[in-house]
Amino acid sequence: MVRQAVRQAHGPEQSRRTTHDPGDNNLPIKEQAEHIKGNVITGEGLDELMEGKDALIHLVGIIREKGENTFEAAHHRAAVNVLGAAGRNNIDRILHMSALGTRADGVSNYHKTKWKGEEAVRASGLSWTIFRPSIIFGPRDEFVNMLAKAMKKTPVFPVIGGGKNLMQPVSVKDVARAYGDALEEERAIEKVIEMGGPDILTFMDIIKIIAQTLNIKRKYINIPVSLIRPFVRLSDAVKIPAPISTDQLIMLCEDNIVMDTSGMELLGFRFMRFADGIREYL
Repeated sequence: MVRQAVRQAHGPEQSRRTTHDPGDNNLPIKEQAEHIKGNVITGEGLDELMEGKDALIHLVGIIREKGENTFEAAHHRAAVNVLGAAGRNNIDRILHMSALGTRADGVSNYHKTKWKGEEAVRASGLSWTIFRPSIIFGPRDEFVNMLAKAMKKTPVFPVIGGGKNLMQPVSVKDVARAYGDALEEERAIEKVIEMGGPDILTFMDIIKIIAQTLNIKRKYINIPVSLIRPFVRLSDAVKIPAPISTDQLIMLCEDNIVMDTSGMELLGFRFMRFADGIREYL
């Protein structure tokens, strides 16, 4: 994402990225971006990060809570801290990463806190653009790679709820390109851009495409949601790691497709197909 923004909109000397993980030494673009240690949840280091800059891309998000990294902290409190630092440093432009399915009446805590983060952005007084992508796939994604790893280990693959829910996977390359374009597109200001790839697929379709890409054959067994829900709730309550959390189960029962295509039409480029994209890294 940073590499694409650097390439499209800002010179190397103007780009910075931050992490609040002291063990994060993975700097894929050392020659193009300055890496600054900070903490979006506490606000530590954010003013140093933003000093002298004119645009902000806020990508922080988690899919599962762990310790102090709660949905409230990562999705809402972090956004408030980032927006405050941006205001103090006279940064006017912000691109904010939300998620498809985010809404005022969201059911999952994930979507509820994503909505609170969006509301903070909208109330910030900055020139904002909010992105709501569907499932993002790419070389280091947690979604496709997790499914592929699990499928390699077992000849029988469990599918929760029959895999009937709809998804619209979008390539990380396309998301990055959209961010780069939006930085220079005035019509994107104060716009929520929903993003999805050209393929609307069921979860079962996605699983079968991954298996086909891996050139493996698997048998699939349907796990009713009503059967797994009590075990997931229990694992959450006693803090025992399970393959899926309550929030993930809720979202897995919802469709995750683009309803408003106006933002994608504004960006005006062709998005990568799911099967073509995962073939590049599986």
